[in-house]
Amino acid sequence: MKNSKLNTPETFQKQFEKFHMLIIGSKMAKLSSIILICISLIIMFYSEKSTLIISSLLTGIAVLGVYNFKFLPLSNIEQKPTTKASLTSGISKFKIYIKQRKKFEILFISVWLITLIPVLSSYLGSNYKALIVTILVIAITAVLGLLTFGRVEKELQTLETQIQN
Repeated sequence: MKNSKLNTPETFQKQFEKFHMLIIGSKMAKLSSIILICISLIIMFYSEKSTLIISSLLTGIAVLGVYNFKFLPLSNIEQKPTTKASLTSGISKFKIYIKQRKKFEILFISVWLITLIPVLSSYLGSNYKALIVTILVIAITAVLGLLTFGRVEKELQTLETQIQN
């Protein structure tokens, strides 16, 4: 009797909804990356016309652009699975996608933050203050990112276990 409840259409729908929410979260990461690019462009537009600041911001934009196109596309993951097999396949592909992102996300975000040091330096009046602020933000971002990736990986594992049962 217990197994019959696990394979109901409502259960599949709940599993699909959880998977869909994880996909939406990844789409939000892409949107966040685009927002960071826009922030760099706005800072570049309003900052003093220093070659160092403009070149560092352009480097940050390029780094986020590469990250956006190389690590954030979800095109090969079936986002509307209709069967248990397609949902399982989508989850497997998404797990690989998350592992790739987990490896490189903090690196790309850290490089972007480092490219903000010249702007922070001119705003704070000190290279040391700018460096300390950047290191603190990188550390906080890394911790929050690892916690988030851990939660997503746990959720994917739970989904896989539910589907296998």
